[in-house]
Amino acid sequence: MQVEKSPLSLFNYIGNSSNTDTGFEKAIARQNSNIASEIRSLQSDISQENVDATLERLQNGDSSLSLQTIDNMLNFNMISVSKDLQQVANDLGINSEINLAQVDGKWQVQGLTNEDGSNNKALQQLQNYLDRNKALQGKLDTINQLSEMLELGKSQEFAKQLQEADVSEPDVVTYLTKAREYLFSIDSFSLSSKHLTPTSQGEAENFFAEVKNTLGLSDNNSSV
Repeated sequence: MQVEKSPLSLFNYIGNSSNTDTGFEKAIARQNSNIASEIRSLQSDISQENVDATLERLQNGDSSLSLQTIDNMLNFNMISVSKDLQQVANDLGINSEINLAQVDGKWQVQGLTNEDGSNNKALQQLQNYLDRNKALQGKLDTINQLSEMLELGKSQEFAKQLQEADVSEPDVVTYLTKAREYLFSIDSFSLSSKHLTPTSQGEAENFFAEVKNTLGLSDNNSSV
């Protein structure tokens, strides 16, 4: 009778560093491959402005990504863009904090006109730089969407806390709908010599605090 060779079990790895190393390497390779695939899917969702698709995969456990991974991607993408804009602003002698807002699909510097009606030349030059740099405009789009995605994901986590506090389903749905509308309506940044910050950053928590107050919930009613 021919005995079929069975797959390696845990006991095969004990005392056998070669098998152990190979097994771990394969497991890590599979994990890295899954994450790389999810990042490509995330990038595709961002390019198509389909944030909900990624969040749905996260909620259903169908993704190797996490909100922490999205946060890491957000911070990574902001490094080069922050340095770029801060350097240009510094070269133009812009020392005060300025705001960028998305207008008609393009990022525009706010406050181009002074109080006396004259043009602010330094800010106009910064705007000209943005207009010429399509790659930078695209990076700002990506950062903005990653921030909105992260904040909306946090809002979905907060919604679970409302459910645990026995808030009615219609109220939870209303909360999520309003949170999404609010977060996706911001589309702006603040830029200073120290940081570039999406205005949506931290707004999920602020909005949730307002909702809790409206519903009469204290921290004892939820696990915030």
